[in-house]
Amino acid sequence: MAFSTDLLNARIDLSDVLSWRASQTPRLIRLFPTRRAPGFDAAGRSNVLSATATEHFWLEGLDAPKTKSFTASSESGSTATFTVADASGWQSGDLFHVLGDHGVLRVSSASGTSIVGTRVTASDPEFLTPDSGVLVFDSRPVQEGSSSGEDFFMQSRSESNFTQIFRGDVALSGTAQAVSQAGMENTIATQLEYATDSIVRRINAALVFGVKTRRTASEPGAMGGLYYFGTQSGGLARPQTGAPALTMGLLNRAAQDVLDAGGVPDAIICGAGQAQVISTFMESQVQVAQDSREAGRFVDSFVTSAGGATMKVVVEPSIPDSDVWVCDTRGFALVPLAGRALHTEPASAPGVDGRRAIVLGEYTAEFKNAKESLCRISGLKSSAEVLA
Repeated sequence: MAFSTDLLNARIDLSDVLSWRASQTPRLIRLFPTRRAPGFDAAGRSNVLSATATEHFWLEGLDAPKTKSFTASSESGSTATFTVADASGWQSGDLFHVLGDHGVLRVSSASGTSIVGTRVTASDPEFLTPDSGVLVFDSRPVQEGSSSGEDFFMQSRSESNFTQIFRGDVALSGTAQAVSQAGMENTIATQLEYATDSIVRRINAALVFGVKTRRTASEPGAMGGLYYFGTQSGGLARPQTGAPALTMGLLNRAAQDVLDAGGVPDAIICGAGQAQVISTFMESQVQVAQDSREAGRFVDSFVTSAGGATMKVVVEPSIPDSDVWVCDTRGFALVPLAGRALHTEPASAPGVDGRRAIVLGEYTAEFKNAKESLCRISGLKSSAEVLA
């Protein structure tokens, strides 16, 4: 009774309830934690990272492999000259190799559109200077006692997302509250619990399909989701032609794309159908004990050939059946606007026959390093056809 009275007469913080319910639901939202900021609040609890404006910015940057594409090359003895778009960032003394070749070169000079390297290890001469290719930076040896080194500062750019208001209203008439019935559906407390579950689903839908929208006088703000940040120009993608079936090879190549861009692939996000297709990869190795009473199978982890990275298979039912996402989820976060985390507010008007309450929260999502961390495989054969 005290809890019900509190719900009617005071503001109640539901942020912990949201975090718990999000972690339990078999949806994308469980990959979006509420991050903690340094310090503690007045109650001794760690501070929740909050947005301080309706447009929430974050810094991003990944330690991606350092490469230069070259369009021409020439060789004279142990020296090779490569034509690149821009030689900046490389300097004399740097060690590098040509992608696909084991021979190491040391930079003699790097300026304008030219990088000159001297071979320091044996190589295959016929492969050293192809017409075009990729130069891969290896290291920058540093002299003992020096005061210079390689620049590892990676906060090279910023990105942002807008906050979105999620609200649910709960109302019960005096008659509904007075009627005796089985269950607790005629209490405000139970109705607020249902409303919280509905808001979790609304936030989840925004995390998948949300479109980043700046608020105006006529249009409310909205946060961008997976399909907004994951389909940006310059991002990772593996569109398929001819509608092939999902294979281990496709997943491995997408994982390698994320790894090469500097990310760590740790999740496969797909619908239930493609998750079953992934499970069939292990079909020939499934063993069932004679006394087993369990039916069905589900492979929830996938070990890639991209360095042996283990990816969790996460089922999000709303993902189209023709799509599968390979992601580095370390940059995912659900961020409330300061002072606007999910909570209840009383809304009963004086003289009204009944009780009313509001569940309200304002959130945005972080997709750090989306262009390097999200790889969409699209144009796949339907899972129903594959499994038939």
